[in-house]
Amino acid sequence: MTKRAALLVEDNSSHVELISDELLPVLEGWQLDVVSTVAEARRRITSQPYDLFVLDFRLPDGDGIQLLREIRAAGMTTPTLFVTTAASAKLAVEAMKLGADDYVVKEEGYLSVLPYLVREVLERHRLAAERRVLEERLQRAERAATLGYLASGLAHHINNPLATIRTFLQLLPSRRDDEEFCTKYLDLTLAESERIRDLVKDIMRAATVPAEGREVQHFSEILERAEDGIETDLRAKQIIYRKDLPAPTPAVRVHGEAATCLFLSLLQNAVRFSPEGGTIEVHAHVDDESGRLVAVVRDEGPGIPPENREKIFEPFFTTAVDGLGMGLFVASRIADLQNINLSVEAAQPHGAIFRVELPLAASA
Repeated sequence: MTKRAALLVEDNSSHVELISDELLPVLEGWQLDVVSTVAEARRRITSQPYDLFVLDFRLPDGDGIQLLREIRAAGMTTPTLFVTTAASAKLAVEAMKLGADDYVVKEEGYLSVLPYLVREVLERHRLAAERRVLEERLQRAERAATLGYLASGLAHHINNPLATIRTFLQLLPSRRDDEEFCTKYLDLTLAESERIRDLVKDIMRAATVPAEGREVQHFSEILERAEDGIETDLRAKQIIYRKDLPAPTPAVRVHGEAATCLFLSLLQNAVRFSPEGGTIEVHAHVDDESGRLVAVVRDEGPGIPPENREKIFEPFFTTAVDGLGMGLFVASRIADLQNINLSVEAAQPHGAIFRVELPLAASA
């Protein structure tokens, strides 16, 4: 097992001796290295890992603030205790802002306090590390549960169409001259193969959602791209489509393609559940208090019963006869990873309202 090590950066030899006497009992079994300059500290830090830094402020070739800034800039989260004189106590506040875990002022009685501070800093880091491990285990368990759920849903939604395709292929040799059979089953087989294709496409969309986007996008352009995907369906069902956007339309900070996919999923859902000749509306406004653009998608469908509102964003959940139950799941995945708030509520007297809150570019 690698021996744990601490680095004390202090140029006053009398303080080195006193501080070392206090640290060694607390750091029993540790290696305690002592240096007196920033340059020597840099060399030590690059040559071996440390589990604790105790930094003085005033040093012959620099100061502890400068060294701490370099340590944190290098990505090191090593527990760090800052030691300063009473005259430079305000610098301890700056050190805390840079990532120091605590500080102690060199005044009467500080040596008796030092061991307690060291123990507390190390304990906080130990607990934080344990919490990270537990969170990672929980995330892995959640991913495994989601994977099992997805696998079960995939098996169901792929096996059923495959059964139809397999039946057609089995019967085809003996009934190839039956024009009605071939026509009917060929159309059905093509429809089922497209169903599998759409399912795989939705799974890939859900699995490849990018992390939070930093692109600046005009909301009107995002919405226009999503509208292109429902144009044919709107005409087929003679649905009236209205939108009310602020002028000028504000810019938002999101991944453009992901945001387009989210709104396309919401609009497709609205079209699917809207009656013939119904109306779909999209309204947007800026919420100055939250610094977000709020967009609302409203339809005149049957609405969402209260017992289903917690389920509609789950994969494969759908009340549509021909639905796969992936559209709203994809939308929720995008929202989760793109700093977008997505919620649903019932419209009055009927229909559904999906509320989307996107971060404004100016406030992101």
